[in-house]
Amino acid sequence: MNPSQNVMILLVFMLFMTQSLVTYSISNRCHVHVINGFSNQTLVAHCKSKDDDLGVRHIPIHDEFQWTFRTDFWSRTRFSCHMWWKGGEKYLDVFWMDNKFIENECGLTDCRWRSQDDGIYLFSYQHKQYRLKQKWDPWHKSPRS
Repeated sequence: MNPSQNVMILLVFMLFMTQSLVTYSISNRCHVHVINGFSNQTLVAHCKSKDDDLGVRHIPIHDEFQWTFRTDFWSRTRFSCHMWWKGGEKYLDVFWMDNKFIENECGLTDCRWRSQDDGIYLFSYQHKQYRLKQKWDPWHKSPRS
């Protein structure tokens, strides 16, 4: 084989290896839901990625805030949220590109997070139920001067 054929084979191989990544990022739209599961409290959430700040949302009882996006070409898309209510707060990642997380927890395209009194739950498509993922952190009060 001559050097130009080697380069062509290498390019075709590289294209083949990235095809699933490209197909996923171009064809799939991902959804994240932040659901207020409290019976008598408003949930406040500030969600963002490296590129998009979705703002502070006051989510009424049994309502939700949701958004849709496509992942980036290199599978670096990550969204995080700061959630709080009178019983505590939590900073957590709500979407990241990891095959196990995407397939088992989000059913490939749909991540559903729900607040409850004891913590934040994620709907597991693998187990067909909400599962506790994070407990609320207590509010940190600043010392008085």
